[in-house]
Amino acid sequence: MKKVDKVLEYANKVSNNNYLKAISNGLMATLPVNIIGSVALLLAVLPVDSWQNFIGSIGLTPYLFIAFNLTVGIISIYAAFLIGYRFATNLNQSAIPAGVLSLFVFLMMTPMANFDGVSTLDMSKLGAQGLFTAMISSLLFTRLYCFLIEKNITIKMPDGVPPFVKDQFNSLVPVIITGFSAVIVSLLFGFTTYGSFSEFVYTLIAAPLEGLSSNVGSLLVIVLVQMALWFFGIHGSMVVGGFVTALYLPMDVANMEAVAAGAANSELPNVMGATFYNIFSGIGGAGGTLSLIIVLLIFAKSKQSRTIASLSAAPGMFTINEPIIFGFPLILNPIMAIPFITVPLVQTLIAFIGISSGIFPRLSGVQVPFGTPILLNGFIAGGWRIALLQIICIAVGCLIYYPFVKVADKKMRENENSASN
Repeated sequence: MKKVDKVLEYANKVSNNNYLKAISNGLMATLPVNIIGSVALLLAVLPVDSWQNFIGSIGLTPYLFIAFNLTVGIISIYAAFLIGYRFATNLNQSAIPAGVLSLFVFLMMTPMANFDGVSTLDMSKLGAQGLFTAMISSLLFTRLYCFLIEKNITIKMPDGVPPFVKDQFNSLVPVIITGFSAVIVSLLFGFTTYGSFSEFVYTLIAAPLEGLSSNVGSLLVIVLVQMALWFFGIHGSMVVGGFVTALYLPMDVANMEAVAAGAANSELPNVMGATFYNIFSGIGGAGGTLSLIIVLLIFAKSKQSRTIASLSAAPGMFTINEPIIFGFPLILNPIMAIPFITVPLVQTLIAFIGISSGIFPRLSGVQVPFGTPILLNGFIAGGWRIALLQIICIAVGCLIYYPFVKVADKKMRENENSASN
């Protein structure tokens, strides 16, 4: 038990780590612009001739692609500001100057491209390829900014000065020092074989991590850790959420960029992504509990089981499964441990095999808001065939849960009969 307690304590520390929280919360805060870009892309490439003729006739098509390019196409700009903002908030420092500073630093680290003798920012580094640069540069330089403030390297203002004015002057010196530090770092990397900090991060960090995350084994390990933590009562989804977002959101963005560039579905670079995880790795919530609810509603005979399943069915369709997790319960339940942990792993593996084999289409990477009903979220992410794949995964989950539900339900019936006698 001592080893388990240490693991749980470590998991709790990970979930509360200021750096991971800043990345996770910052990238999650990009969801509104991601959804705008996703919807614009869906409308622009919707394969319906009458629709395409209509938006073409009214001149809407180029504006939809502009909307995509100004959201998903430059997602790293939004991420840089938001990660710096969240990180400074976590450290109890003035957040807006930190966000603006993070944005400046990221742009400073982005290489220039030359087009017909005109130098401009390399736009390819502002989308998916720039996300890891945005994460790392925002964390490093925001930490320096906060450190300088903590050490009181600031301009002291007299009493009576409005708080807003005081905050701006307090952050002025740290912002200047941090900003010019970024300029020097950018200059130094210009002398290396990489040419820029952004290229350095992409080559040595982003590309290897993308290669690792494209392996289904990596996602299975993440889901296994998530479910093991859930079993012991820790919100495993929150613990692994930062890793999932950091590793798999760039893969979604890369797929959306490929779709916008006119790539065929089979040519999309990634099978998996954050959307893949959200709609397949535990359908109905952690543990794939929608399958459990279905089995309980059909086969359970105990009053407790049927009542819990009835109350959990509607929330479960919207991926809200706390009622079934804590009501059944699934936490520290030795009878249900195997299916609770196994079902999301099997669902992930089935979806990966189905998509990577070409039987089902690859996901376009569009971001589906949390809480979108099951099957509808699959339809939005990849059409009716992805919704069908979800149904297959749910059915397999039902088969896995069934024998264990029979044992648990029998025990509940015995307890109910004993209580009534």
